[in-house]
Amino acid sequence: MKIFSTFQQFNLKPRDEHTKIEQFRILLNLIQSIISTYITHQNLKNFNIQKLYRNLRCIIQIFTLYQKKINKMITINIDDIKLMTWIKHEDFYEVTFQYKQNFQDKFIFDIQSGTLGHQALVKKIAQDNFTENYEMLETIKRTQNGEIIKCRRRENNEVFVAKIQQNNHFLIERELQINLYLAENPHENVASMVEYYFENDQIILMYPYFSGGTLNQLVNTYANNISKLKVKSIMKKILSGLNHIHNLGIIHRDIKMDNIMIEEIDDHKCVKIIDFGFSAFKDNLSYLSEKCGTIGYFAPEIINGQFYNNKCDIYSLAQVFHMLLTGNPMFDRNMNTQQIIRLSKNNLFAIDYRNIKESKAQQLLFKMLDFQEKRYDVQLCLQHSYFFKAENLELKINNVRTFEFKSPF
Repeated sequence: MKIFSTFQQFNLKPRDEHTKIEQFRILLNLIQSIISTYITHQNLKNFNIQKLYRNLRCIIQIFTLYQKKINKMITINIDDIKLMTWIKHEDFYEVTFQYKQNFQDKFIFDIQSGTLGHQALVKKIAQDNFTENYEMLETIKRTQNGEIIKCRRRENNEVFVAKIQQNNHFLIERELQINLYLAENPHENVASMVEYYFENDQIILMYPYFSGGTLNQLVNTYANNISKLKVKSIMKKILSGLNHIHNLGIIHRDIKMDNIMIEEIDDHKCVKIIDFGFSAFKDNLSYLSEKCGTIGYFAPEIINGQFYNNKCDIYSLAQVFHMLLTGNPMFDRNMNTQQIIRLSKNNLFAIDYRNIKESKAQQLLFKMLDFQEKRYDVQLCLQHSYFFKAENLELKINNVRTFEFKSPF
């Protein structure tokens, strides 16, 4: 990774760095004093002189920083770095790298170079100054190992979501690695981590804030009045995101209504899959017999302790599909956990046919709910005629002319 700095003329040799810095600091202080006196006595408003004055002050600040390094170019190996701290001053960035070998390095960048460097590294290396960068607004949800918090970035007031967890379990490391991989391979229907922090024995994963809420909130708002076209559009976008995840070799393992977000209120055009806390790489067979996920969304093979593959996500998505179509879960709300588990083991469920009148929707739902060997994968779901019909129907609706009728009265 190469980051360029505009302070090229101050590329100092290590052996006489401190001597040259001290000499330069004295010289710059003298220049600042002269210009300051000149501006005061002449009462000048000349922009260039004032800009020069500000730049000199900036350079003096830079040279008084402890253990500074001002280089033409730096090359770093991100695997060697444990933490980094980026501090934005008025006219420059100050960055400190903490290496795994227990030493630090500090560098100064102009704003443009610092911004580019920060953007290049922020999804690859942990930072340690979350509380300095963010103001916590409200708790969205409490989890077994932490909480989900709505935050505001102090620098620009932009709103984000922080997933804060105690960094005390190997599952946290696995979740981080999957998030890092997804951040390097983004998709429009998968929520990507924007940066992450290690602070006070906690790991903090930062995500964009989606004001549209979850699919659960959408269904609760509109009951079973969500249009057929909207359901088909949402399902296709979820499957598109899931296809991307599966192509990366990742199984989500907790697809559910609360883990699908709408980016903006009343706009289903951008749907995001979130929360990779239970996710695993499919090549790691030791994880693919774990019982994990959410009751009511489990695939039978998970409940029965069998080895499973990425088709378990399709079974879970079928539960989401049913909720979108009918407004109701496939398992009666009055059932307790043991009753649901008993039915799930034998792949028994109740479909609300009263609210699923479209035969293509019924067919796709059954294919998604089949036992693992016969169950559709993502590709087969996307190729189902249910979605082709949606495209044709949408085209017809767009071509329909609306006629105005005169009142007979």
